[in-house]
Amino acid sequence: MFSRDSDKPIKTSSSSSVIGTEMQINGSIKCSGSLVLKGKVKGNVECDHINIASEGNLKGNIKALQSSIGGNFEGDVFADSLSIESTANIKGKLHYNNLKAQPGANLEVELIRGLDNNKTKQTKPKRGK
Repeated sequence: MFSRDSDKPIKTSSSSSVIGTEMQINGSIKCSGSLVLKGKVKGNVECDHINIASEGNLKGNIKALQSSIGGNFEGDVFADSLSIESTANIKGKLHYNNLKAQPGANLEVELIRGLDNNKTKQTKPKRGK
C-alpha cells in the first residue's frame, strides 16, 4: 500500500499562485514566483512571472520579469519579456526588452522598448515648504 519511495523528498518546481475566476481583489499584490490571474484584480502586481488568462481582468500596473497577457488589462507594464496572446484586450503603456505578440489582440497601447530603471522606481512626492 505504501512505497519505500515515500520517504524521499519530492522535487517541486517553482510554485504558482492562482487567482481563480470566482475571486475579486482590490489592492496591490506582491509575490515571488509565478502568478496566474483568472479572476479580477484592481491594483498593482509585482512578481517574477505573471500570466493573465483569457478570463482574467487586471486594472493596475505590472512589474515582472516575464508577463503574458491573454485577458483584459488596463495600465502600464514593466517587463523584461512580454507576450501578448490573441485573446488579449490591452490599454496602456508597455515597457519591455523582448516582445512576442499573436495576431488578433485588441491593443490601444504605447510600445516602449527598453526598460528605464528610473521609471520602474517608485518616487515619493515632494512636499512644499
